[in-house]
Amino acid sequence: MKIFLAILLWASGSLAAEKVFRLHLANEPGGLDPNKQRTSASSYVLGNLYRNVFTFDDQKGLVPDLGVGCKRDKKKNLICTLKKDLKWSDGSPLTAKDFLRTYKKILNVKTAAPRADLLFKIKNAEDIYLGKKNVESLGVTAPDDVTLKFEFQSLDPDFEYNLANFLLAPTKESLSVYSGPYKLREWKKGHKIVLEPNTSYKNGHAQRPLVEFLFVEEDTVALQLYEKNELQFLRRLPTLFIPKYKTRSDFYWIPVTRLDYLGFGPDLGTREDVRKALTYSLNYVELQKIFSSEGKPGCIGLPDSWFPEKAPCFDFDLKKVPKVQTTSTYTLMFSALGGEDHKRATEWLQNQWSKNAGINTHLEVKENKVFLQILAQKPPAIFRKGVAPDRPTCLAALETFSPSSPENYLRIKSDEYQKILSSLANAANIDEQKKWCLKGAQYLMENHLMIPLGAIHFSMLAKPDFVGWKLNQMNQLDLSDLHPKP
Repeated sequence: MKIFLAILLWASGSLAAEKVFRLHLANEPGGLDPNKQRTSASSYVLGNLYRNVFTFDDQKGLVPDLGVGCKRDKKKNLICTLKKDLKWSDGSPLTAKDFLRTYKKILNVKTAAPRADLLFKIKNAEDIYLGKKNVESLGVTAPDDVTLKFEFQSLDPDFEYNLANFLLAPTKESLSVYSGPYKLREWKKGHKIVLEPNTSYKNGHAQRPLVEFLFVEEDTVALQLYEKNELQFLRRLPTLFIPKYKTRSDFYWIPVTRLDYLGFGPDLGTREDVRKALTYSLNYVELQKIFSSEGKPGCIGLPDSWFPEKAPCFDFDLKKVPKVQTTSTYTLMFSALGGEDHKRATEWLQNQWSKNAGINTHLEVKENKVFLQILAQKPPAIFRKGVAPDRPTCLAALETFSPSSPENYLRIKSDEYQKILSSLANAANIDEQKKWCLKGAQYLMENHLMIPLGAIHFSMLAKPDFVGWKLNQMNQLDLSDLHPKP
C-alpha cells in the first residue's frame, strides 16, 4: 500500500512544474533531529539539512563547511574558527554558541542522544553525561561568535573528523530551521519527504533542485521505479542484477568504509570450537561469486592502505573445522533493512554450516529497530551486523568493539584489546598506526570473535539528468552541488 501511494503521489504531478531529484529510503525516518539519529534510515536526509564545521571528501579529506578550519595549540587543545555571518535557514545568526548549546544538549542524558560518546574525550564530558559533574564544567567554550575552544580529557587524534558528522551538528530548540544546503518543505507521513534549497547556506550550487525522498521498502520495486524514470537515483541495486547492469553508463561502484561481519553472542561466548567451525566451513570464494561482490568475504574489509600488508582474511578450510559436540540449533538473526540480499546470504550460510560443519541454525529476520534493541539487550548466538565508522580511520573502526561503544555487540572486555586501541591512538606516525591497526584486526580474528564479510561496495544507479551529487566512503550523500545537467 505504501508503495502504491508513493507512486500515486508522484503521478499526481504535484511537483511537475519544478525539476525534482527523486530517490528512495527503505524506511521512513523516526524524526529529523540529527543529534538523536539511531539508524542509517534518515542519514541522506539529515546530512543535507544539517552541516558541521567540516565535510569529508574522499580525495581532499576534511573540507571547510560551516567552519574555516581548526588548529591544535597543544595535544589536548583544539581551536576551531567558524565562517563569519553564518545564518540558519530562517535568517537568524548561527554562531559558536549554537554549537556549544548543542553539545550540552547531547550530553544531557534526558536527550537520549545515542552517540553522546563522540564527545566523551572532551574534558568532563563523560562525567557530565553520567550526572557526576555540572554541564558548565564542559571543556568547550565559545569566547566569541566564530570561535570554539576544545580541551580534551585524553588524547583524541581523530576529533576533527567528528566535526564533519551531522550527529554533532548544531541544532536550535525548534527543529524547523536548518544549517545545510536544504530545508524541509513537506513531510507526508508514510509517503515522502520533500526538501527545497536553503538560500541562507552560501556553499554549493545556485541551481539546486527540489529533492524528494519516497519511502520504498523493496529494492526490486525501487529498481522498477528507476527504470520507469520515476527515480533519478537508486541507492542500492540488488546483487542479482549487478552482472546485468554493471556495464551500463549509469552504474556506479561506490567503495565505502564499513565493517560488515557475523558476530557471536553470549550463547557462543565459551564455545570457541563452534565459532571456529562456523568460520572455516564457509566457502568464501563461492560467496563472492554468488553475490558479485568486489571485496572478498572472510577478509576484514577495512582498506588495505590502513595495514602494513594486505588486510587479514579467513579462508575456507575444512581441515580447521573441529568436530563439534552439540545438539543445539543456533539462531542467526539479521535486520530486515538488508532486504532480499541479506535473506539470500543467510540462507546460503545456513546451508554451508549444515553441510560442512554439521551445525544447525534457525533464521530470524527482525524489523531494524527491534533488531538493534535485541542486540543491545542480549544478542542471539549469531547475528549479521554492518558498522559504518563515524570517522575514516582504523581507530574509529576498531573502537566499535571498545567497552564504551554502543556498537560493542560482541561484548568485548579485554585489557589486551584496550592496550591495542591505546597504542593506535598514540601512534606517532603512519607506520605505527598501520602496525597497531593490524594487531587490532588480528585480535578480533585470531580469537574467532567475528567473521568479517569483506570490503563493501555499494552498487548504485544514477540518471544523467542531474550532476554534482557526491557519495563518499562514509556513505554520506552530499547534494550541495546537485544541479540539472546543462
